[in-house]
Amino acid sequence: MTHDPHKASAAEDEPLIPPGDADVPTPLTTATPASLWRNRPYMALLTGETVQGFGVEIAQVAIPIIAVTYLVASEVEIGILNAAEGVAFLLLSLPVGAYVDRVSRRRIMVWANVVRALVMAAIPILWLTDTLEMSWLMVGAFLISAAAVFFDMAYMSIVPSLVEEDQLDVANSRLQTTAWTARAAGPGLGGLLARVISAPFLPIAATVGYLASGVAIWRIPADEPPPREHESRIIDEIKEGMRFVFHHPFIRPVVVSTAVSNLFSNVGYTMFSILLLRYLGLGPGVYGLLLTAGSIGAIVGAFTAPKFTKAFGEGHAIPITYLVSSVPMFFPLAAFVAPVPVATVLIAIGMFLGMFGVVAFNVVQVSMRQRQCPPRLLGRMTASIRTVIWGIGPVGALASGFIATHLGLATAFWIGAVGNLAGVIILMVSPLWRMGRVPVVPSGEPYVPQP
Repeated sequence: MTHDPHKASAAEDEPLIPPGDADVPTPLTTATPASLWRNRPYMALLTGETVQGFGVEIAQVAIPIIAVTYLVASEVEIGILNAAEGVAFLLLSLPVGAYVDRVSRRRIMVWANVVRALVMAAIPILWLTDTLEMSWLMVGAFLISAAAVFFDMAYMSIVPSLVEEDQLDVANSRLQTTAWTARAAGPGLGGLLARVISAPFLPIAATVGYLASGVAIWRIPADEPPPREHESRIIDEIKEGMRFVFHHPFIRPVVVSTAVSNLFSNVGYTMFSILLLRYLGLGPGVYGLLLTAGSIGAIVGAFTAPKFTKAFGEGHAIPITYLVSSVPMFFPLAAFVAPVPVATVLIAIGMFLGMFGVVAFNVVQVSMRQRQCPPRLLGRMTASIRTVIWGIGPVGALASGFIATHLGLATAFWIGAVGNLAGVIILMVSPLWRMGRVPVVPSGEPYVPQP
């Protein structure tokens, strides 16, 4: 329920695939694919995500303001609030990923949005009845994240079924671009609205956004392909998904490096609201504008991600965009050595550059993952990856609260910034750095470098 600058994923090009391999996605047609703007199922998804992003971002600004300003949360409580979001991914991702491959993805996404809308609607009701406490925000964060597990597993599985394979880069980029365009106005507007009306009422915007997204997604005619028939046990299917992810020579290093990033970025960014609202004494309006700077960077990152792939090659683009996202984590440290106006400007620049790199990295590496994965494993691949990279987030969030309390706020940001750079090393020593175009490795087969 708080703003996390490091949640996302995407990728690029591939060689010809031997015909007849049932585990490898093959091009649907050799004809020029129709414009995505004329693809009604894809446009329904795009519209829903755009509207949802706008409403949710308004509420995302409100939650830290409610916690820090209205409920006077401690550093440890902020850490627990952030950890509650990731616990659901740690506990639920694997079984949900296997389940999503068996049922209607569209129906799952609709109901997940309904649940999230109801939870968000409860916040202003609790505030009006004078019963809103930090414990509810923590429970609400877990419930929303649990619904998000279902939504995200279905979302990552449904995109490749709505577009042609060679449109994945553009489709993922456009989803990120339009969603972040809507979100760019959300934080700034949310910060301003928090000054006009009480912040506890702003989650109503997220309720509207989730419901609008549910209606738009329901307009998708049907699941393509239809839900997979199953005969094996869910536990066996979970194991198959995990084997695919952690034995894959290109997906494995991306997962490990992203897990490192999420661990250490949570150590630093969990204290972001404390740093801005309490340490620097910035108001809700400035806080919202700083988040808007990150959203604008995300828009630019989503738009330029395919250009990174074309300029450097998919293999090089993944570590390069990761590095671009890592360096700006040092910028918040300006708050401890520079005057408040200077520190605020540097933090805004860091937010722009950091989210630019994060979203560009996500677009590049998620498309790569989708190309490498057989359609029947998409849900389980996503579940295995989310369990690791988002499940580790609560560890960083909890550590952040205790580090900030006992070692100081600056120490939390130092540890987060320095530790995050380890992910660059992991990608640099992986096969990805030594190649431009990433070949598709058929499921179960090892990667053999060409002489």
